[in-house]
Amino acid sequence: MNHSSFLQIALTKGVGDAAIKRILDFFSRNADASWDLLCSDVTMQKMIFKNKQEIVDNIALQKAEAHRIADRLEKNNINLIFYYDELYPKKLKRTLGAKCPPYLFYKGNIDLADKSSAGFCGSRTASQKGIAIARDCAGQLAKNNIAVISGYAKGVDITAHEAALLNSGDTIFVLAEGILEVAQKKEVVGCLTNENHLFISQFLPEAAWHAGNAMRRNSLIIGLSDVMILVESGKTGGTFAAGNETLSLNHPLFVIDFAQPEVSAIANPYFISKGGLPIKGKNGTPNLTEVYSIRVS
Repeated sequence: MNHSSFLQIALTKGVGDAAIKRILDFFSRNADASWDLLCSDVTMQKMIFKNKQEIVDNIALQKAEAHRIADRLEKNNINLIFYYDELYPKKLKRTLGAKCPPYLFYKGNIDLADKSSAGFCGSRTASQKGIAIARDCAGQLAKNNIAVISGYAKGVDITAHEAALLNSGDTIFVLAEGILEVAQKKEVVGCLTNENHLFISQFLPEAAWHAGNAMRRNSLIIGLSDVMILVESGKTGGTFAAGNETLSLNHPLFVIDFAQPEVSAIANPYFISKGGLPIKGKNGTPNLTEVYSIRVS
């Protein structure tokens, strides 16, 4: 399916997620409305964009760029779903509600988005101990048919993705950039099949990585997961933010309970004190019994 009409609107300066949600609400109440019609109907544009002439004028200017990107999406077998589509992950709606992204670009097996799953967050500069625990946890989950979700960054993220795949499991890569900007990393590229993975992004297809997007995608990782596992967190940064957001959503947060935390895990005791559920282990093997008991999908 060609998505150039949607892209023509979404690429327009001044049109963000709030405006896209407003358009989707309008479409849900008006059966004849569509992205194609919105691109061509100036009266509809003025109504939706509250007579902001600059936005209306700029919509037509995005047509060629929208077609170019739509062609790239089609050539790369990348799909698009909106909040009201049947394929939009139900789990995401349950967890995030009105905070859900209005659209998602994806490539791979979208059915994994509603499979039993655990999200991973942890330092990009995790200790060797933290990396080993992330690998063990993800491997155990994969063997128990639980998908592993993480943010495709170095450190804990890529370790969890790789361990899931090496143990014949499934994984979801939640991107902090546009889906056309991502590269398949050496740790996972040889393990991917048509069924065992999903790349997913809430950003426009050619959006570049930046720290703000990395923070925003935390919500998507949390929302797609049944539980979150925090491996190592410092007192600031993306993992710390993800842990706090998980707790604020009353979403199950499991925290690796180190007997002697490394500097990269200095905030782990803080999260346990705030309601995080400790994961302990024996002989270096994390015990995930409580994780299995609390998952809801």
